[in-house]
Amino acid sequence: MKTALFTNVAVAALLSTALAPTAFADTVAAADPVADEAITEVIVYGQGQSRQIQAVKASELALEAPGTSPLKAIDKLPGVTFQSADPFGAYEWSTRIGVRGFNQNQMGFTLDGVPLGDMSYGNHNGLHISRAITNEDVARVELTQGAGSLSTASTSNLGGTLQFFSRDPSYDMGGELAGTVGSEAMHRLYGRFETGEIAQLNNLRAYVSIADQKTDKWKGGSEQKQRQISAKAVMPVGEGELSGFFNRSERREQDYQDMSFDMISRLGRDWDNFQPNWALANQVGAAYQQAAIQSALTGVPVAPVYPAPVGTVDDAYYYGAGVRDDNLGALSLSYPLTDTISFSGSVYKHTNEGQGLWVTPYQPSP
Repeated sequence: MKTALFTNVAVAALLSTALAPTAFADTVAAADPVADEAITEVIVYGQGQSRQIQAVKASELALEAPGTSPLKAIDKLPGVTFQSADPFGAYEWSTRIGVRGFNQNQMGFTLDGVPLGDMSYGNHNGLHISRAITNEDVARVELTQGAGSLSTASTSNLGGTLQFFSRDPSYDMGGELAGTVGSEAMHRLYGRFETGEIAQLNNLRAYVSIADQKTDKWKGGSEQKQRQISAKAVMPVGEGELSGFFNRSERREQDYQDMSFDMISRLGRDWDNFQPNWALANQVGAAYQQAAIQSALTGVPVAPVYPAPVGTVDDAYYYGAGVRDDNLGALSLSYPLTDTISFSGSVYKHTNEGQGLWVTPYQPSP
């Protein structure tokens, strides 16, 4: 659903009129002059917005399949397009999002005010939202179409901003446990424990959650795995609030082969990398290497002859894979200084370890 933010106006009107009772006579008693006065009071509350803001709440995010990227959930909003090679929208290499003609490289993304970069694969200035937080822990997503607010911590928000907000810990002790199974040997387990308010720690409240997901690729071989551990705490500080979160993501994913229109027409939409067919991958590599050697010896270009249905050396590799371990943490303080002035600030840290792997026919194995 979309939620448009406009200036809210509340009007309260009080009209009172009192007339003296009519006597059973030819004359009517004069009315009280005070009762004839109409008293009208108009009270206006609200805050104006110079841009359109749309929001997706936790109740709407919960309608998506567990493990779905929060990015995919906003695809329902007007003017938003989203695409991905996997059904969860979490395979980062293939995900693309656009808002009214602006692509993701021209938009700003934040999580609780922490900049996330531009959602590109392996971006240098942030972290993909699919690794930053699990979708069960997202409270809401706000999309600002058009140039983002100056208060948004981003250097690429010309085309708008997507702000993700994590859920706050509950005031009561409790928790949640959920399991999901699906096709392609997909299974996922999610659990969260809520501490509730802890009076001995100045009414601090917190939660810890963990999600573990594994699924086979819907085409080709191998699997995609991810484990996420999240924690968040909120504590009152006078009239203000101190909050912090820590999220860890461990991701092991096998790539889908990039497909062109020509490849789809020649090989079909279910074409993918060769894994686990090592024999076919080895034949393609041998054909490429033999043609390269003959070309070098004779000085005449020799075209490789590949086994059907392969037409070019780049139709498929044996496999491609990504290994990613990320830690993202932040500490935020908001505090009112006066009735009209408040302070808010955050410090955060992101560490990233990983590697990308491609097994191609270009270099022969030793």
